[in-house]
Amino acid sequence: MDQNSSPTQKRAPETGSKTGISCKTKKAAINPVAALALCALLWSFGGVIIKLIKWDALAIAGIRSLLGMITVTIAFRRPPKLFIRREENSLQDQKARPAKIDARATVNLLLGGILYAATMLLFVPATKMTTAANAILLQYTNPIYIIIFGPLLTGEKNDWIDFVAVAGILAGMILLLWGDLGGGQMTGNILALLSGVTYGGTTIFLRRAKQSHPSDSLNLSCLLSFLFALPFIAKAGLPQSASSYPALICLGVFQIGLPAVLLSLGIEKVPALSSVIITMIEPMMNPVWVALFAGEVPSLSSIFGGLVILAFIIAHVALKHAAAKRKLLESNCQ
Repeated sequence: MDQNSSPTQKRAPETGSKTGISCKTKKAAINPVAALALCALLWSFGGVIIKLIKWDALAIAGIRSLLGMITVTIAFRRPPKLFIRREENSLQDQKARPAKIDARATVNLLLGGILYAATMLLFVPATKMTTAANAILLQYTNPIYIIIFGPLLTGEKNDWIDFVAVAGILAGMILLLWGDLGGGQMTGNILALLSGVTYGGTTIFLRRAKQSHPSDSLNLSCLLSFLFALPFIAKAGLPQSASSYPALICLGVFQIGLPAVLLSLGIEKVPALSSVIITMIEPMMNPVWVALFAGEVPSLSSIFGGLVILAFIIAHVALKHAAAKRKLLESNCQ
């Protein structure tokens, strides 16, 4: 009896550690799939709220990030940080000296934070300068850059499914841009496309930082975005429309802060491919809200191009998921 109870007693402290408590809390708080779905749904309201605020685009991005940072800090009780110590990483690093900084984790933290800050700073002006449909769909070309640079930075290999997906997404981008030259400014389209590049980089470095807290990079990005936007906030002055103030609060708390919390709760439990499919709710719903509440209807060519992009992205993650399951079954049969 003593031998059987000993492992249980040894495991009990682990459940009481920071990591153990965190996992239990996350599981009890919300289903991880529901967390990702709600995260994407809240993200999808960004386009319509940004369109309705009559203020400088970068000032909006800065205040949105400030409120998002406050929300994430309160939720996780972890303020933005510029480095990661080994004790904050995985359980295997707990024996390291507390004062020692993990250089690799810190680089991933900083690059993830910088790239996501750039994503937020690019996306708001893009939404102001082009159609909301263009902005969100061009941002969701980020899998192209994950496929291209992932093997170099994460060691993931590409196959025929990846290359077919890249070709299809590029074709959809051409259709989207070609059909919307009259409906949205090309500068806005380019900014949205660049936000897809930085968003892809963010995803890569969040994957590289999987042993530490993903919320740290998201929180740091909010701080960096706010600091960058400070001069634009000072120059813009206060918003003249009274409705802009509750809209800014909604953007910061419910469109940036709370989704970051939900993303952190869901991404640790749901496989990466499944999480990508779930978060496709955002690009599908974003133009719908803008059309309903702001009266901005994208052209037919833009809609068709966006559907092509979404179809190839969903087909890519579904085929990759099926291939992984097939490989697992084959290995079990051997």
